[in-house]
Amino acid sequence: MMRRKEKSNFLKNIKRTWQYMKSSKWNLFVYASASVLEGVIGIVLPLISAKIILNLTDGLMNQLMLTALAVLLIELFLYILFYFKSSFYQKIYQKTLVDLQMAVARETLKIEVSEMDKVSTGVFIDRLNKDTEEIASMFMEYTFWISQVVSHIGIVFAIFAVNKYLFIYALFTGIVIFIINKKKLDKRSEVRKSLKKIRERKTGLTSELVRGIRDIKVLNAEHSILKQTESSIVRASKEEIKMMNISRVYQYIEENVRAISDFLFIVFGCFLYKEGLLTIPIFVIVYNYQGKVKSLLTGVSKLLEYSKQFIVSSDRIFEIIEDDTFKKEKFGTITRKKLSGHILFDHVSFQYKEDSPILNKMSFEIYPNEKVAFVGKSGVGKTTIFNLITKLYSVTDGCIYLDGHAIEDLTCDTLRNNMSIITQNPYIFNFSIKENLLLAKEDASMEEIRTACKLACIDEYIMSLPDAYDTMVGENGVILSGGQKQRLAIARALLMKTEIILFDEATSALDNETQGEIQNAIANLKGEYTILIVAHRLSTIIDSDKIFVVEGGKVLAQGTHKELLKSCSFYKGLYEKDLQV
Repeated sequence: MMRRKEKSNFLKNIKRTWQYMKSSKWNLFVYASASVLEGVIGIVLPLISAKIILNLTDGLMNQLMLTALAVLLIELFLYILFYFKSSFYQKIYQKTLVDLQMAVARETLKIEVSEMDKVSTGVFIDRLNKDTEEIASMFMEYTFWISQVVSHIGIVFAIFAVNKYLFIYALFTGIVIFIINKKKLDKRSEVRKSLKKIRERKTGLTSELVRGIRDIKVLNAEHSILKQTESSIVRASKEEIKMMNISRVYQYIEENVRAISDFLFIVFGCFLYKEGLLTIPIFVIVYNYQGKVKSLLTGVSKLLEYSKQFIVSSDRIFEIIEDDTFKKEKFGTITRKKLSGHILFDHVSFQYKEDSPILNKMSFEIYPNEKVAFVGKSGVGKTTIFNLITKLYSVTDGCIYLDGHAIEDLTCDTLRNNMSIITQNPYIFNFSIKENLLLAKEDASMEEIRTACKLACIDEYIMSLPDAYDTMVGENGVILSGGQKQRLAIARALLMKTEIILFDEATSALDNETQGEIQNAIANLKGEYTILIVAHRLSTIIDSDKIFVVEGGKVLAQGTHKELLKSCSFYKGLYEKDLQV
């Protein structure tokens, strides 16, 4: 049976899961009622079937035909009942699965990026897909087996009432089979936990294999990635085989025990008949019933198996939905429809790993509608600054203020609706070009879309495609070049019309001509938006209102391009090196 801790966990997870099923409670009620009715008919049917044999032995052909007709009608009714019960099952399963998967998807999007960086994507993919499917189906299976157990209890009392000796025998053999099933359950439960972790690893690797196929080919890394993938698949396969072997061995034992017990039941029945303790009609009835006793205890073991399986799967998805296993983003309650774009870093420190500081008490101020740039060597924290402003990461110490409000006090919509970021490697979704752009603004008109794309210097290319804006771009925009993806990302950001626009090496993958066009587009925004740029090529940001030189986790110097050439030798060295490239 379940231990106290398992029982407590099971009940807690049932309560958690119910909120995703209660919208289907009437369907569930009908399904459960149909299952109980099915069980009741299962009690009556052996009695009628036994009467067929009695009518046959007594030569009562008319009664035999009527009884056979009754059995036929009952069986046809059972088929109809099963048909409609399956329909209700599908409705409940589908609704529960959708609600669970949407809950996991929503909560996954709330997890901090730093948490996502620590684990494989397989952790979330497997839980979103497989664990939710198991919970949706197991809950229904659990309802079915409860109704079966309840209905079979009546059969046990019926056998006890007609012959106590056969009842004791049937109960004993049923308990033996229950013990066999319980042993199988315990062994499978041990393997299932490790199998799920291995499957997560396998899912993550196979996902990487598909998503990273271009780089794999370019690096000629097929052998290496296939070696890792094979190792993961083999490990998962071995665990699955172990599960199947456990089932196979115990199924073999159970079937043999059932066959032997059926034989001994007949022998025992013959003995009781000779001793005058059993009549033939009673023997036929109990013989038809005795399998139900075994099914009762099999049902109990099934309930235990589904309970343990339910605990494992529900624990895994509620780690995402409700628990604090994965740290979630936290936002404040202050709402502002529009931010002016005033940004203040007040002694901000940050580290991705303990004892490895990236920013060290950094302070600077940006005023609304300024165009500012951050320059410095690779790895000094320029991109980190953007990650903190957009709150993809939270500061370790100090505070960031937006329009005078601590960033921690602002709502998610206030932050994300007022700023957009164009990264060096923007993710383009496997949608059409138009659908990718509508992610930024769901109700955007084609005129707005094309205006943004013209400003980003990509409209002409899109219109040259056979399907124009309806062109499917493939996973991560596979049909687009690096520069085209960046321009599409810029168009996506411009479509949002946010007050703050961040360009993180956004022109690094563009050729000189296109880079010039993008620079013109950015120049057109100057004075209307607060623009922050992380620049690899210093020649692209010399017209900035302010340039911050980042070094050692701090702002080493700040000023215009001309001011820094005179006052900061470090900046002058970076600029002169850039001119030589």
